[in-house]
Amino acid sequence: MVRTWIYIFAAFLCIVAAACSDDVAQAHDNPDSSDSISVIEVSSSSDFPISAFSRSTKVPIFFSNQVQIKSSSSIKIKSSSSKARQSSSSSKPMSSSATSSSSESSSSVASSSSSTPKSSAALRFYDCDTYSCVTTDYLNPDISYGELLDKRDNHVYRTIVISNHVWTAQNMDFNVGSDSAVASWCYNNDPQNCEKYGRLYTWDAAQKVCPEGWHLPTTEEWIELLNDHTCNYEQLDDGTHSFDCVGNKIKSTSTWDETGEEQNTLGFSVTAAGIIFESTPISLGEATFFWSATDTLSLYAFATLLQQDEGTVLLGAIGKSNGFSVRCIKGYAE
Repeated sequence: MVRTWIYIFAAFLCIVAAACSDDVAQAHDNPDSSDSISVIEVSSSSDFPISAFSRSTKVPIFFSNQVQIKSSSSIKIKSSSSKARQSSSSSKPMSSSATSSSSESSSSVASSSSSTPKSSAALRFYDCDTYSCVTTDYLNPDISYGELLDKRDNHVYRTIVISNHVWTAQNMDFNVGSDSAVASWCYNNDPQNCEKYGRLYTWDAAQKVCPEGWHLPTTEEWIELLNDHTCNYEQLDDGTHSFDCVGNKIKSTSTWDETGEEQNTLGFSVTAAGIIFESTPISLGEATFFWSATDTLSLYAFATLLQQDEGTVLLGAIGKSNGFSVRCIKGYAE
């Protein structure tokens, strides 16, 4: 079955449409001759200027043509210069923190103790008859997880220690309200999709999702997680960051139509939640985006992308009005 993909190429600094077309051509210097690209110009009434195009075969999404991410000095990304991109091909061992049990203990976080067996995905620290426990169907049963109680709506999420941070291991499902400027949705407006995949949020809404004591990850924190487990890092000419070999390690073993020996070995359990693009739900079972807390200019922010049958994870800039998934990190943003 032929899948139709929407690829978004963000236009920055009031670049004229003709220049955008040139940039798209540069981003795909050697397209397959069987591919057909149709450019779709978004009307002037759109809340952000972009050019979008679809292909009959899947290729990486290039988010922007100019924006560069300034990474934290604590994040070490080895790279070498070339005309087309900066890259690193050295293999790195998998972080042992991925399978570590959380040592956090507070009124809102329950963690597995030293006596807890390694397989804790099915264990519960909060009573699911009292609280709204998010499904554990997509977790790695061989990973030890903690729990987070969101006291605002009594949802309980599993947590995982990975790359020196405590992350939520499931997508957030907190309803921020019905304000059109700060919107969130269930895919296809189906509440069962919220239960399965979590909600999809605009970037503005994503700022309000994480509970007290937790925060929306910055680009630096996403880069730290992805770079710790990549076999090859590249920064493309358009500013997009590319991390090979990470996708399979953090994807759940279900919801994606793919399997592999390394699938979800880190226990991060990413589901193919789909997105909301221009108010339209697309790519359920084929892709997922996660918002970061880092924005650029006024209409764009950085997001992390995972795709079906693709081990490479991308990080780049995209319009804030799209609906994407959210994960949270314990602690307050620096």
